[in-house]
Amino acid sequence: MLPKYRIFFRACDKVESVHKTRRPYSLNKIEIIKTCFFSMYQSVQFYNHSFVIIGDELSSELLNFFGKFKNVTVKNYKFGSASKSLKKQIELALEVSDEEWVYMCEDDYLHSPNAFKFLSEFINNIEVYTETSGKKKNFMNRIIGDLSNLPVVIHPPDYPDRYRAPWKRLSFIFLSKYCHWRQITNTTHTVLLKSSTLKHFQKFFRQSAEGPSDSVLSEKVYGRIFFKNKALCISPIYGLSTHMTENVMTPLVDWEHICQENISQMKSMGVWFD
Repeated sequence: MLPKYRIFFRACDKVESVHKTRRPYSLNKIEIIKTCFFSMYQSVQFYNHSFVIIGDELSSELLNFFGKFKNVTVKNYKFGSASKSLKKQIELALEVSDEEWVYMCEDDYLHSPNAFKFLSEFINNIEVYTETSGKKKNFMNRIIGDLSNLPVVIHPPDYPDRYRAPWKRLSFIFLSKYCHWRQITNTTHTVLLKSSTLKHFQKFFRQSAEGPSDSVLSEKVYGRIFFKNKALCISPIYGLSTHMTENVMTPLVDWEHICQENISQMKSMGVWFD
């Protein structure tokens, strides 16, 4: 049975970029939010899902934009900080039933058209794809155990720094029907996981919302070599999404084409205006 997704999309158009880095393709923050939302909305349409926008004093332009889409609930608050917004996102996600998959997504991740097709196929066969065996003198696996018994966290982008010298490391690689998946140990707060997994690690998710701090989440939740009381964190190769910030975009995917295709579709629907 295919997974049911509960998507919590955290959006704020008041701040152009937290780290003052440039956005690709000369897009401003409102255009980034619209394009990223629409790419995910389109990708998930054939799957069981619900969509909640967690806004931080959203502009009337974005409120009008989100209001044009079916089955999208907008909760617009006055947070004034990324930490408070993230805390609310975690709070809402913890209310989801255990077997559903929670996608906590920031507002600047562009998704490929096949993102949820690939994710759903992997999730539906996750125990088969992540199974490891200690047989045939595989000493490392005998220490680690069967990875299919671990809770899993999925980080849909594939950051380019993982291939640079300081961050190269031994990683498990898994093969699914449509792509490969790589074990990783660091993520942002854009993650897909079972609600039961979120509840199991909620202490550390709450701690990571202070700041916020990606490093707290990565250090406390994800296993690297040893997995006692840890989760297996993986990302797809090629990445199924990209952070829309220059110099950190998922490699080997024509994101500019995907971006323009989404903008063209929005123009044809009458929800994008130059």
